Amino acid sequence: MGGPRSYSRAVLSLTIPSVGYLASTSAVNLMLSKTLGFACELERIDAVTRVVATTAGSRVVNVRRGTATGTIVGTITLAIATQGVLGVVNAGIVGIGGVAIGGPALFNDTDTLTIEFPTGTAFTAGGVELLLTFRDKNQAGV
Repeated sequence: MGGPRSYSRAVLSLTIPSVGYLASTSAVNLMLSKTLGFACELERIDAVTRVVATTAGSRVVNVRRGTATGTIVGTITLAIATQGVLGVVNAGIVGIGGVAIGGPALFNDTDTLTIEFPTGTAFTAGGVELLLTFRDKNQAGV
């Protein structure tokens, strides 16, 4: 039924350093099974270059609902070509416009969040700030 809709957003920021994460070729969990505690939808994933990377290749970041084997609800690729310039933003839109409402990007207040690097290219340098934007579920206007 009619009426304006109101949303609020929360942005989760994670710093991904080269040592222990980007410099590894093996799978690494950045965050494992963190309960968000509110019903929301993953709306967007961005990665901002904070330390210039220097090798060739790329690394994928998977965002999962649940544990390390949970449903992948979004990914973003960190490519040396774009991570080689300070301040560059890699944008990956999910949720709104990328996944249908009611699709896998929805979280209940008891769902957990896992962020991982699967196996891939090791960066010899580099640092990224990962920004995940969550939008609360639609609330009817008062």
